Amino acid sequence: MKSEDFRRLWAKHEVRAKTAGQKRFTHPLVGELALSYETFTVNGAPGQTLVVYHAEPGSDAEQSLVLLAGLSVDRAPRHSSVTTG
Repeated sequence: MKSEDFRRLWAKHEVRAKTAGQKRFTHPLVGELALSYETFTVNGAPGQTLVVYHAEPGSDAEQSLVLLAGLSVDRAPRHSSVTTG
């Protein structure tokens, strides 16, 4: 190894999981969505991770998700409840 700094850092093995950040998705109806995410371990379920995505308040992604939510409500089948007496 040529870099003493690299050798020193590599020897420490300070590797951490990335538990938060931002990812970009391309949706066919609304285009690009920049969503923040956080990961959580699931106690009692070894190897399982819960990933929560959310749009930042006031962002274009938030507006796009609101639009998509409205579209899904409009397309949802309507169920009527029937009671018998």
